[in-house]
Amino acid sequence: MTEEKKVYITDGQNLADKAEQLRKEGYSDVTIRLSTMNYTRYKETNEGKELQPVIDGINKAVDAGLHVRICISIREGYNDNEILDLLQLTLLHNYDIVFMPTMDYDKIKAKMPALKKLEPKTGEDFGEVDLYKYPMAKGRIGFLKN
Repeated sequence: MTEEKKVYITDGQNLADKAEQLRKEGYSDVTIRLSTMNYTRYKETNEGKELQPVIDGINKAVDAGLHVRICISIREGYNDNEILDLLQLTLLHNYDIVFMPTMDYDKIKAKMPALKKLEPKTGEDFGEVDLYKYPMAKGRIGFLKN
């Protein structure tokens, strides 16, 4: 039987201030929902808010020992040019980057031809996400099942 994960879901704006307390409260994972990781685009589409507090929150969550999952909606012509940047994050960090079903997954996967689908290990459950890994990556790429 798998241990139930306690997941905190956020837009990331106040995560830096909360990360350590979340860990103390028994959270193991944090999910950050984003529409972009581009600083200018983020500010334009998030009521003038800055992306930097989100980045700081991600770093604080990692420092606190929380597993980070970034859920992002990719849309053609809006932020589809960020796909390889997001992949790069998984090469450097043990993050899960999960793409939401807002763009044809085959088009996203075509930009990452070396992705290999992961199968859950005994006792592991990926839930509503199909997980993949790029060779040599620390993190994983996911696609929310639709």
